[in-house]
Amino acid sequence: MVDPTRDPVTVKCADRSTLEEFSFSFFCDLCGKEWQSARYGFHAGDFAAPLDPKVFQLLWSAQHNAAFERANQDASYAFNRCPVCGRWVCEACFYLAETGISDICMDCLGEHNHG
Repeated sequence: MVDPTRDPVTVKCADRSTLEEFSFSFFCDLCGKEWQSARYGFHAGDFAAPLDPKVFQLLWSAQHNAAFERANQDASYAFNRCPVCGRWVCEACFYLAETGISDICMDCLGEHNHG
């Protein structure tokens, strides 16, 4: 199972974060369709003076990591994991079986029908 605190759920992931907010894009392992996470704002606290750059970096990094963990967890619900090949795919690339064949990605469905 993928550890959502370490590796992105999908093979391709893009960090769209800025200094003010955190956001991430995840892409279907089959067709590449993009799914974008919610935007999480950066909160530097209520300091009267400007933050020391090192303190700012520590706060930003900690919040960035937490935002990625939330986004990665959300991505695991936005995509379907194929039980055959293990890829994370969008709804359009996932076959929901009505009878017989299990729920699998369209690539594996094609191999199943031709194999």
